[in-house]
Amino acid sequence: MRTSKYLLYTLKNVPKNIDTISHQLMLKAGLIRQSHNGLYTWLPNGLKVLKNIEKIIRHEMNLVGGIEICFPILQSENLWKQSNRFQQYGNELIKLYDRHNNQFILSPTYEEMATEFIKKEILSYKKLPIILYQIQTKFRDEIRPRFGIIRAREFIMKDAYSFHKNSTSLREIYQNIYLAYEKIFNKMHLKFHAVQADCGIIGGKFSHEFQALSQFGEDKIILKKKNHQINNITLLTKNYIIKNFFYKKKIYTKNIYNTNIHKLNKIFYLMKKKCIKIYIIKNPYDKKNKFIGYIIRGDHIIDIKKIIKKNIFDNTKNKIIFPNKTEIKNIIKNIKLKKIYIPIVIDTHVLYLKNVIPVTIINEIHCKINFMDHNIKSIQVQDIIFNTIHKKNYKIQNCIEIGHIFQIGVQYSKIIDLKILNKNKCKKLVHMGCYGIGVTRLIAAIIDQNHDKNGIIWPNIIAPFQVVIVPINYNKCQKIKKISEKLYFEFKKNIETLLDDRNEQIGVIFSDINLIGIPNIIIVNKNTINNNTVEYQNRNNIQNKIIIDINKVKNFIVNKIYKTE
Repeated sequence: MRTSKYLLYTLKNVPKNIDTISHQLMLKAGLIRQSHNGLYTWLPNGLKVLKNIEKIIRHEMNLVGGIEICFPILQSENLWKQSNRFQQYGNELIKLYDRHNNQFILSPTYEEMATEFIKKEILSYKKLPIILYQIQTKFRDEIRPRFGIIRAREFIMKDAYSFHKNSTSLREIYQNIYLAYEKIFNKMHLKFHAVQADCGIIGGKFSHEFQALSQFGEDKIILKKKNHQINNITLLTKNYIIKNFFYKKKIYTKNIYNTNIHKLNKIFYLMKKKCIKIYIIKNPYDKKNKFIGYIIRGDHIIDIKKIIKKNIFDNTKNKIIFPNKTEIKNIIKNIKLKKIYIPIVIDTHVLYLKNVIPVTIINEIHCKINFMDHNIKSIQVQDIIFNTIHKKNYKIQNCIEIGHIFQIGVQYSKIIDLKILNKNKCKKLVHMGCYGIGVTRLIAAIIDQNHDKNGIIWPNIIAPFQVVIVPINYNKCQKIKKISEKLYFEFKKNIETLLDDRNEQIGVIFSDINLIGIPNIIIVNKNTINNNTVEYQNRNNIQNKIIIDINKVKNFIVNKIYKTE
């Protein structure tokens, strides 16, 4: 492609209030243009990157037996009301009506539709397992679109759905796709971690998120170090509720702080650092969740100012409200009877406590509850203690969720009544897995990890062009033009090549080339062609210049491309 005939529009400056590097560089490099809040037009360079990412995903999904399909973007409201997710998604669903006044939604996800499709098409266990996948546009009416394509209203995802005769088959395919995801993200040269996660509104009992490290990511992971190696990873930012409190023994104390933790320790024969304390706090601004539980370690002190700063309480009076003794008794009674699930916020240091922990419910009542992993649906984690803790053993990093896989089981099969005949001619519910990759947000994650002060640094396998030829004085020197054209026609046979034939100042040309991030740069100038050579720069190290014989330059570039892939 020639720049003179290409849609290459770069920006020197970006609009105000754009905080993330990926969003800034995508606008400056001409990958996207905003058409409306949370909606973007993909320009040629951005679309090329998207297609390269999709190619990687398709290759790996095909290797694990995936079959590509394409569901419609419009879905009838009926299936969603049947699964109750019409109400669960609420205002995030974009709804519209056809001329017959039938209501539809612009699809945010496809679990119901995929299950309904399998119900109509597959009747025997002999056709299972089967993996269907698509790369499709999705829509969610985000209340506050932000961070460019990371949190947009229209986005592209890879969805996959697997269907199985039993849970054993589901686990096997789940593991295969887990490994395929690792290959996909490794090919893109991403630094990422797979983290066991909450299943959320999708459903199921077991899932993993794939989190790409990014200083601008919305999620956080805590990396626990042992001998300078990462050996434990925990997802921090999901909203969870502790479901089951096993009520063992009450002890009464008048102090809302930890003066009686010593007495509690003697009863349960554990050190303070092996205990956790719960502060029950009133939340007058949330009618649904009237109370919040804050959990810290037994030997730590809660920082009330941090709680006020991080949550919507009475900031003007700089205070929070504790429930009275009667309210505390009612809370514990309702927890025991499983009539109430209170939102829980834990301090980061509680993450590593295991097994049955004596817990102080601070407001006058102490009891022993089970805090084992299988009783935790999900947890919101905040730093809520005084900063007197030595943090050399762990670090917290921001990240972007780039993939999420689920073992859903029979949840949607029950709703849609998806059953098949087994070998004994008995009808059995079909087990289901769900596997997503955020295709568009992958670009933001890649840019966050691959950029410098000059712009983007694309990996070869992702780049819109793998090589760019930059002739200096292309329109003034016939010899330079002739050699540049010869190289261009030779390269473009099997390499994505850009020839910058613009009649622009060389400073502008190099500024644009570095900004859009093409990994291999060939410079044709008067000094080198007299010796039958050209100059080579790698975008990752533009200060290092290599002189190469013109006749050997193509093999040199090919080796560079395939070596890095």
